[in-house]
Amino acid sequence: MLVPPGYGAVTRPIALRLAPALAVLATTLLAGMTGPSRPGAWQMLDSAAAMAVTGLLLAGAAGLLACHLAQLTARPFPSLSASALPAALIAGAVPGLGMAALFVPLVLCGHAATRSRFRPAALFGLFGATAGIGSIWIDSPALGTSASLAMLAAASLLLRDAGRAAINDNRPVERFGAFWIPPDNDRHATRASSPGLGE
Repeated sequence: MLVPPGYGAVTRPIALRLAPALAVLATTLLAGMTGPSRPGAWQMLDSAAAMAVTGLLLAGAAGLLACHLAQLTARPFPSLSASALPAALIAGAVPGLGMAALFVPLVLCGHAATRSRFRPAALFGLFGATAGIGSIWIDSPALGTSASLAMLAAASLLLRDAGRAAINDNRPVERFGAFWIPPDNDRHATRASSPGLGE
């Protein structure tokens, strides 16, 4: 269905909303081409199991990224942290990336941890990025897998908070009774049984 150009749905600057997230996503993935790769269950298990674990992580990351980009196109202009941080965490959780990819979510999580709104999810993402770097130094596949899962969980927490905020962004001052007042029972009954209605 075509909509006239005067409607805001067509004139929204979609590219500007997606630019920070896509730029951070590309930066993290490109940085992941350097340095030793993070160990994980995809290296610890045999080939069949490794394919299953890797597929689950990649599918979860792709689903979270699609949800994040969809939210960016529907909401007002988000802050830089709200736009870039989930993308960095999702990209950093991809199996097999180099250690340099983990520094992007590590820096962004450290910055977002100073803000009360993003602090719980940012601290969780900070733990995941730090655990990923630590798994490289001690060569622990279990810790590397846990780091990927922690970063995906932190990204999902950020997306959940963004979805809840979009339901009603002024909830504390808006009361249900202010918008819907029950009708007066006596007046409603009199009006319903008026002679003009044949009752």
